[in-house]
Amino acid sequence: MKSFEEALKRLEEIAKRLENENIMLDEAIGLYEEGMKLVEFCSKKLEEAENRIKTIKSIENGKIQTEDFNDE
Repeated sequence: MKSFEEALKRLEEIAKRLENENIMLDEAIGLYEEGMKLVEFCSKKLEEAENRIKTIKSIENGKIQTEDFNDE
């Protein structure tokens, strides 16, 4: 598929297009479906990034201890 940034840019384009009062129903539905797929893609990418982020917990015996990122 595309990168997170490309997907986000496309979502912005879709949102602008859907705000247009002159959009046909079939086009709006198609754009909505595409947008929902992009939202799912972006959510997965963010989840993957979150899982990769580590915070340095402490340094013991010359070794760096890490723990999973936690957004508390």
